[in-house]
Amino acid sequence: MRQEAAVKTAPQRTAPASEAPEGMVRVPAGSFTFHAEHIGDWMVPHPLDEIGQTFQMPAFYIDRHPVTNAEFKAFLDATNYRPEDDENFLAHWEDGQIPEGMEDHPVVFVSMEDAQAYAAWAGKRLPTEHEWQYAAQAGDGRTWPWGDEPDTLGVRANPGNGIPDPVGVYPEGANPLGIEDLVGSVWQLTADEYRSGTIRYGILKGGAYFTPLSSWWYVQGGPLPLVNRQQQLRVSPGYERAGTVGFRLVKDA
Repeated sequence: MRQEAAVKTAPQRTAPASEAPEGMVRVPAGSFTFHAEHIGDWMVPHPLDEIGQTFQMPAFYIDRHPVTNAEFKAFLDATNYRPEDDENFLAHWEDGQIPEGMEDHPVVFVSMEDAQAYAAWAGKRLPTEHEWQYAAQAGDGRTWPWGDEPDTLGVRANPGNGIPDPVGVYPEGANPLGIEDLVGSVWQLTADEYRSGTIRYGILKGGAYFTPLSSWWYVQGGPLPLVNRQQQLRVSPGYERAGTVGFRLVKDA
């Protein structure tokens, strides 16, 4: 049977900034050859049509770290945001409050819609997979943020030990642009959404602090190479919210 081509949503744009907003890093314009891999097996093939193509990337800004609980709380306080489907929304918080000591942890248990609402309030947007990977690889196609060799000592990224970390605790894992927590922190949402027949899915990047032991065939844990991509079924916001999925944002230059 012929596999129906996956259709990708068009990227959005923000009002441009002339200099890096607070907490963001400038990613210079350049040429980017896109390579992508996935681990395991899934019922819907990953989209392959852009692999090996070269793209001219404009300059943009990207968050140095994933968005934190404290930053997301500021958004809630300013907007009184509450999703229509609130199943599992901020399920790790206690009575609507950040657990003590987790203010600087990446916010999780958020859906793409939650992330987009925060982004609109902040004047930013989710990155495309190309933007996330181009920024992470710092323009030279590196395998890991720090180079081409994995971190065997666990000093540059969480090794997948199941214990979430605050942002910024692995400064040695930064890439040459100064972007941190790219791998092994939380799976990071991208703006790309694909439709293949009746199935919708998004693309996650980076790997997470938790290594699942019973679903190796579907999802991996720990830090993963920057070319790795993971599909996330888009069923409902409640289904998509997870304790290992967060996000960082970009802004156009």
